[in-house]
Order: sequence, then C-alpha cells, then structure tokens
Amino acid sequence: MSNATTASRRARTMLTIAIAVLFALLIGLVVLFFNLLKPAGLPDEAGVDTEMTWVRSLYGFGPSAEEQLLSPSSVAIAPNGDIFVTDPIRARIMIFRPDGTFRRLLHTGAGGTGERQFIRPESLDIDTDGTVYIADSWANKIIVFDNDLEYVREWPVEVQARGVSVSDGKVYVLDVGRVLVFDIQGKKLAAFGKRGQAAGDLDAYQGITAADGKIYVADSYNKRLQQFGEDGKFAWAVPATQTARQVRAMSGQGPDSSASEALPDHRWQLPQDLVFDGSGRLVVVDAFGFEAVVVDPKTGKAQAAYGDFGRSDGQFYYPTSIDYDPRRDWFAVADTQNNRVQVIRIPGSGNPVLGATWRAVSSPFRYLAIPAILLLIVIVIALIAGRRVLSRPSEAAVGGVES
Repeated sequence: MSNATTASRRARTMLTIAIAVLFALLIGLVVLFFNLLKPAGLPDEAGVDTEMTWVRSLYGFGPSAEEQLLSPSSVAIAPNGDIFVTDPIRARIMIFRPDGTFRRLLHTGAGGTGERQFIRPESLDIDTDGTVYIADSWANKIIVFDNDLEYVREWPVEVQARGVSVSDGKVYVLDVGRVLVFDIQGKKLAAFGKRGQAAGDLDAYQGITAADGKIYVADSYNKRLQQFGEDGKFAWAVPATQTARQVRAMSGQGPDSSASEALPDHRWQLPQDLVFDGSGRLVVVDAFGFEAVVVDPKTGKAQAAYGDFGRSDGQFYYPTSIDYDPRRDWFAVADTQNNRVQVIRIPGSGNPVLGATWRAVSSPFRYLAIPAILLLIVIVIALIAGRRVLSRPSEAAVGGVES
C-alpha cells in the first residue's frame, strides 16, 4: 500500500471524526439554547404556563426597622437590572442588585425643600441610559440623577408630582387631574387634563406610561384606564364592570390566586400603575384588586389576572407600582402594605430570543463560550485541510507506480 493511499485513509478518518464532533457540538448548543428559552423558575411541564411565578421578595438591607422598607410606593428597573425602590416615609431610595442583594441607598440627608434634596420621593422612573427621574410629591419637583447616581438637575412643577414616566426623550408627570409633558432638560412641552369623572377627565394617583406616541394613565379613583394621544387628545377609557373573580365569589366558588382568567368585563378596583411587557402588552397593578392584570393596549380590555390578597410569597396587599425587566423577563412589584417588593414572572410576557440571549451571556455557561468557539474554529480548519488532502491527486494517479 502506497504512502499516498495511507495518508488518504487517515485524512478520511480524521474528517469523519471531525464531522461527528462538530455534529455533536452543534446538537449540544441547540439543546442549550432551547433550554435557555424558558426563563429560570418556570415549570418544566409541557403545555402553556398559566400561573404567575414568584422569584423573590426584597424587604431591606438589615434586620432593624430602620433598615427595612416601609410602605414602598414605586419601583423602577435600571438597564443593568438594578431595582430601585422609593421609601417615601424615610425620604430615601433603596437599590438592589438583580440577585436581590442590597447595593446602596440614595438619599439627600434628612429631607428638605432645597436644591438636591427631596422630602417625599413618591415615584420614579429610569431612562434607557440609566438616568433616574424622581417625582417628589411634597416638594413638587422632579429631581434627576445620572447612571452613577450623581445629581444632575431638578425643576419645579406646578402640580403635586405624584407619578413620573420617561419615554423617547420626554418626561411625563402625573398629578391628580393633570398630565404635564417636559423634555429631559425640564422644558415644559404640553399639559392637559382636569380633575373629574367624564371621559378624558382624571382622578389619578401615580400610574402613567407612554409608548409610540400614546399616553396611558391608570385613572385610579375613577376605577378605569385611559389612553390619550401625544397631544393630549382623548382616545379611550375602560370603565368599571363586574369581574370574573367577583362572579366566582358570589356563586360560592373559591378564588384561584395564581391562574389566569378570561376577563372581558374586568372591573377595576383601584388601578395604580402600569408598564409594558416584552410582548407589547400592558400590565396593570390593582391595589384593591390585589392583582396584576394583563391588558390589550389597543382596546384597554383585560386579558388575564394574577395574584390574590395575602402576605405569603406571590400574594399582594395593596400593590402600588410595577416595572418590567426585558432581559430577565420579570416584574418588580411594590407590595406596599406588605412592606416589600416582589419579583414575579407572568406567562407570555417576554421576548424569548432576547431573554435566551441575555441568559446565555449572563449564566455560568458564558465561560464555555470562548472554548466552544475555539473548538469550532479548529474543527472548521480541520475540515478544510482534510478536504484539500482528499482532493489532492496522489502520486499514483499523477505519475503511476514505480516498478
């Protein structure tokens, strides 16, 4: 047997092994990716998930009363996943890391009306660049910190600043009956609304958000949701009607605390805050309904509700604020009368590809990424080299076999 024939067989063997290893590696990567598509904490059973999943609760940074949250009123999630919580009675904000560990306090001393101070930080929101906007309902102003939590600016508002939301370079401030619109420098751009019960009137607390040129308000004391155009023009209101949960209660059926329910005629008890999830749905917390309700933003119709009254994990006692983390596909809820923030997941809320990608780069598997890529490169080089060897004419084919 000639050397050329032996080399050719060796090359074929190496090529076969390389293809097998590459195929196995690709199968492993595919399995890993599809496992990451399901957020951690969700059930493994096949089928459609219909239950809210509790992830963790945040109470404070120590055992003493001064180190605990006291009636938290607002939550916001930073781009890096940090959870900001207003502790208005103590004029401070607690900041937690995504894993639930305490990071730091943001406060301005004992509280006051002067520059760089706040008395009662009622609501806050965080822009996509990490800039923090805080509404002080007693000092009637918006105070701004950058993503390093350094003071930037503040500006007064002629209303009681109860709610704040930032979107697309605009800051929306909500009072009981008014919505004010500013640019991020504090220049007033527009104002609309008045206190009342007619369509377009408001009797709200803090729930406001905006997207795609539309403004959504949780009209708390009118027990409804409303949508307005960017110019303040009234679009729709969803008034109070009877809930499926109340129908069950009156018929003697027990409540289902975590399962979703069809709510074509949902009755709002006290809608407090609202946020968009990763699927483009509105999720609203109802303080007196003790639940998070999924809403179609086009019509305002409720689609599902999660939660129930109680003090256990996954139950609510006067939830007043909600925000969403698209990377981790979870919500932070200010569970006010339970003096805590709960992190929960709701079925259908996330973008699976975005979530899987983020979990892949943030999980322990990220340490396998570089070796896996290097292995793929080596295998590809081996395949190319093997193909060249196999396609190279042997000495026997070119010059014949010497006698």
